Amino acid sequence: MTATPQKMTRKMVWAQLEGLFDTISLRNGVFTVRRGFYYRHGTTAEDKANCVKQYLPTARIIECGEIWAAFRGNASVADQSHWFVKFDFPS
Repeated sequence: MTATPQKMTRKMVWAQLEGLFDTISLRNGVFTVRRGFYYRHGTTAEDKANCVKQYLPTARIIECGEIWAAFRGNASVADQSHWFVKFDFPS
């Protein structure tokens, strides 16, 4: 009898990435993590994708990028400047 791989939940993924990213969401099997910034300090979206791969080696990166927005106090991370990484776990 073969053990089936455990499906990764939002809580399981967040336990690995907490402190490295500001938010996590899960929609249709695709996880999205975001990290807000005011200054980039030389960091790129690819650096954030590599961070996901370092902590979750079985993750498949679908997309990563950088969103620039004017500063607005009290706006959500998604509505401010941020890096994002979208990934899933192929079965």
